[in-house]
Amino acid sequence: LHGERSRFMGLAPAKAPTQAPEPPKNLATAITADEPTAKAILDAEGPEAMARWVRSLDRVLVTDTTMRDAHQSLLATRVRTIDLVEGAAVASKLLAKAFSFECWGGATFDVAYRFLTEDPWERLRALRKACPNVCLQMLIRGANAVGYTSYPDNVVTKFVELAADAGMDVFRIFDCFN
Repeated sequence: LHGERSRFMGLAPAKAPTQAPEPPKNLATAITADEPTAKAILDAEGPEAMARWVRSLDRVLVTDTTMRDAHQSLLATRVRTIDLVEGAAVASKLLAKAFSFECWGGATFDVAYRFLTEDPWERLRALRKACPNVCLQMLIRGANAVGYTSYPDNVVTKFVELAADAGMDVFRIFDCFN
């Protein structure tokens, strides 16, 4: 609302908050040794172990899609990296036991550099740093990856490798042909 590039600059009510509220102080977010998380298992034992763990559970796992779907569908993909990172830091405490945060993919990659003039790779690295305890998940459009046309398999494979190296843990494929 008050950023130098905001088209809404000066239009917000004078008392509109510009900082996220602090998480509740009494919220118990500690992860105990007897309650492993998907991220802890993935980091310690690898993807096959995490998949076995998921299949062994008799409860629902939660994926929060706010940072991708709400950002994309409700807010026209115009949420800045700094705002997403601040929200991710709070979410990593409030939702410490979540399976994942879906924060990348679809139009969010394209819009980061096209409209927000931000580096989507830097965004991913910053989100990973802000929430090291929860898996990061992306929506990938199969052969289209995060683009609007089909790419050769080697391009998609390299993109996935680079995304994993930058901090992505889970790739959710959205492809009408798969």
